[in-house]
Amino acid sequence: MSDFEYSIIDNIIDDLRSKTNLDTQDYTDFFVGIFFVIFSSIHNRKIDDHLQALLRESIKTSRDDILISTLLQAADQVDSAYSNELNLRIAIQHLTERVRNPFAVTETCIQLYELISSHIFPAAAGSFFEKIIQHFAEAQGKRAGEAYTPRELVKMMVDIVEPVGGESLYDPTCGSGGFLISANINALTCKRSGPLKIYGREINSSAARIAKINCIVHGVTDFEIRKSDSLQEVEASTYDIVLANPPFSLSTSSYQAGITTSYFDFGAPPPNKADFAFLQMILKSLKPDGRAAVLVPNGVLFRGGLEGAIRRSIIQNGLVDAVIALPGGMLKNTGIPTAVLVLKKPGTTNKSVLLIDSPEAEKYANDNSPMESRAPFYTTLEIYKTRSELEGISKLITNEQLENNGYNLSPSRYMENKQLQKISITILTEKQKDLEKQLARLQKEFSELLT
Repeated sequence: MSDFEYSIIDNIIDDLRSKTNLDTQDYTDFFVGIFFVIFSSIHNRKIDDHLQALLRESIKTSRDDILISTLLQAADQVDSAYSNELNLRIAIQHLTERVRNPFAVTETCIQLYELISSHIFPAAAGSFFEKIIQHFAEAQGKRAGEAYTPRELVKMMVDIVEPVGGESLYDPTCGSGGFLISANINALTCKRSGPLKIYGREINSSAARIAKINCIVHGVTDFEIRKSDSLQEVEASTYDIVLANPPFSLSTSSYQAGITTSYFDFGAPPPNKADFAFLQMILKSLKPDGRAAVLVPNGVLFRGGLEGAIRRSIIQNGLVDAVIALPGGMLKNTGIPTAVLVLKKPGTTNKSVLLIDSPEAEKYANDNSPMESRAPFYTTLEIYKTRSELEGISKLITNEQLENNGYNLSPSRYMENKQLQKISITILTEKQKDLEKQLARLQKEFSELLT
């Protein structure tokens, strides 16, 4: 989609925000609810013909009271069509009662109806909804910034686990469903093409609703997303793949008693940091030959104490396949350096761990260009898939080396951090081609001198 077409969504959202007294979370729920009711009316056919006609007419006449009443009736039918799991009527009614400017609701409905009815919309519904999610994630600040994973990073993690049709995919902290959508698209286009069986858990009811709508808008059919705490509901040996961006260093001390400790196969983590609780839950959830890619704060790679002991045990069991270090700034509104942990079962005790200091990550961390215009992590993926060693960028580390370094998984512990070697391999390849051309020219000139 073009920047202009994306800007339409930004303008509609900003216009609603400027004319209402709702906070960011409330107008997120409100806007998403209205969007999906209108989308369902036009494209999903989840609203009967009479109500569709009434909705069109009420938008045409711009009668605030009639439009809001019709919108709530339509929300009832959409809720019923999806087994009353979305609770759209409750969300929309609650918020329309709090809006001081009823015309703002009418105007938003008119703008969305025009957009969703346009010729550009049906094939681009998923892209537009992604733009809505991104807009609200940026507006909500730090808390949402950690939960919203940049889509180029999502794609890299999906490409690492290589999902194929028919496999089961789980995200225990699914947020808006970015991993689920991207993985399903990947599976539909791979050699063994076909949809995935998608499962998501999300503790926040608003985010769970958005994830469900995201799946529907993207045409995903086989999915189960529930509002629940994945640390308290662990499903052992269930999933082929897990992709996740769990909340960083979450404190669980307030509800530690409710956490299912039976999955702590490698030791109980400290209550003030749940990073290793999530990692152990993920390992427990995987089938015996499963795989996972998990985004973690970089402290997970080197912190000591209880966490250090758990990390040692996980490494000794051969479950860590690779670590990809990322700089601060990769996630919106937080400067915390992060890393992708790649986990694989079954573990092998003689396995080397591939450590990568992502050569593209610094560029992404400081890149404010639209996400759709950025290139994927080609170099990082190529290094991972070929398990290549490049000076200052990647290195295979043996168990003995890890043991000698206190089972520290930080790439910087084992490689010199040379800025020169952070240059993209693509750039180096281009320079090599230029030099080869110069060499060919010089050889030709030399040959001409000899004749």
